[in-house]
Amino acid sequence: MPRRTTILKNAALGWISATLVGVVMLAGCGENVKFRNPLAKKEPKQQATPAKPAAKPKEAPKKPVTSKEAQARSTMIRTTSLRGGGASRFGSGKAVGSNASVEENIERLRTEIASSIDFAPTMIVWVVDATLSASELRGSWANGAKKLYTDFQTNGLPGGKSAEGLSTAIVSFGEKTDFVLEEPTTDFSEVIGKLTAIQTDNSGKETTFATIGQVFDKYGPIKQQQARELMVVVVTDEAGDDWQQVDSIVEKANATGVRVYAIGVPAPMGRKMAEVAPQESRSDGMPAMLQGPETRHSQRVDMKFNSGGFGGDDVDSGYGPFGLTFLAYQTRGSFLVSRLRSSPWPGSAMRFEDEAMRKYPPQYLTEAQYQAKLSENKALAALHRAASQGQVEAMTYPASQFVVEDEARLKNALDGAQRIAARLEPLVNAIYEPLADGEKDRDKITDKRWQASYDLALGRAAAVKARVDGYNQMLAILKGGRKFEDPSHNTWNLEPADSLEEAGSRLEKTRLQAKEYLERVIQEHPDTPWAYFAEKELETPIGWKWVEY
Repeated sequence: MPRRTTILKNAALGWISATLVGVVMLAGCGENVKFRNPLAKKEPKQQATPAKPAAKPKEAPKKPVTSKEAQARSTMIRTTSLRGGGASRFGSGKAVGSNASVEENIERLRTEIASSIDFAPTMIVWVVDATLSASELRGSWANGAKKLYTDFQTNGLPGGKSAEGLSTAIVSFGEKTDFVLEEPTTDFSEVIGKLTAIQTDNSGKETTFATIGQVFDKYGPIKQQQARELMVVVVTDEAGDDWQQVDSIVEKANATGVRVYAIGVPAPMGRKMAEVAPQESRSDGMPAMLQGPETRHSQRVDMKFNSGGFGGDDVDSGYGPFGLTFLAYQTRGSFLVSRLRSSPWPGSAMRFEDEAMRKYPPQYLTEAQYQAKLSENKALAALHRAASQGQVEAMTYPASQFVVEDEARLKNALDGAQRIAARLEPLVNAIYEPLADGEKDRDKITDKRWQASYDLALGRAAAVKARVDGYNQMLAILKGGRKFEDPSHNTWNLEPADSLEEAGSRLEKTRLQAKEYLERVIQEHPDTPWAYFAEKELETPIGWKWVEY
């Protein structure tokens, strides 16, 4: 054994030495050899030698790739598209094309179609909203799609592929699903003829995700039989009544091997619906227009601003409604944000620069993952609970002037004014108290959107609570008896002020808490909706003071 060990050692040393000599020789044959080696004059040979071998490796894989592709098609990888995990050119579900029209976004899809048919024959299924509110969107889609298919018909498919490389089906939905062009066709004339064949659905209902599920069930087997890539493009101006089915639809999409794209309008930030009047009506009690929010659950408290603050609080989030955007994100597609010419939403809603908003993407998590995040952090759980409360109206133009004629009349006037605060107090507390209880976990939040949302929510809730409770307390102080400094005065006026010390240290602490959080939002999240709302909340002083006349 010792002899064998010695032999092995010597063999190993010999092998290492030979390898090192080879490496040194190879290094000596590099492009710098002409500066060191006079034998390197015969450059023509050295240049000719690498030229042909370099070309061969590129051509050699072509046949193996084809056979690999055929093998993949036959086994039908069920957890992904045949193209594997490659990302969409639009950023894997993130908001893009925020200034684009529907037609421009359809043109952007040309690149995705070209990439798909370059890899393999492709089937595209257009899933189009047939409801009344989507009329403009649907018309723009038909115009854009007609231009696209006319170009394919005239000039051929990208990359010189034959018409067989792209088949098309068209499906519409409202309350029910309608297969407008049921059998996928490679006849572009037939496709163009069906683009305007969608019948308007006046129900106002959008069974969006049920329809998408039907599309997967129907066209998934055809994808397998014909060994095609499958692209599904949803065209809609709403979130879908059944968007909460999204997790199961994502599982079905991944099992089918499909990329989902959506063309639609941005979601109103933190809201299920915008404040603008809806374009359609429903008789089942559901919202006529469900267009958001952009997150799985709203992360924005529903508190109106006081007079002198924000008139309307509709904000264009820059992202699509959560369900469709999440589905696109999970299938490596994209939601293409479009803005319509005459639709009330987003219309003139407040908008912020895409560059700023892209730093605050929603968390594209399953419901289970989202709930797990809430369970790990008390501040996030508090934000979720506070944002799910009902709307709190602003204490707009409360009674502020009290003439002291006799004590009975003054008391009646003060009692009436206090009823306003008494009505709002439990609504405000339902938002403020959970947020204050979760404050200990605020510094554990790492996501920028959640940081901004929590800080704004607590800042606004504390400000509203300080105003409402402070108003009530200042009236109680006057009711308890307050002397005029000038005996000729007979009127007390309650005016906004940057102090609540007279109302007590507890309320002054709440006022300071509001200022701290609102100013933090402005400083840490500039040029965002959160900073804008914080500035609007601070436009009206948070405290009160008595002024005599």
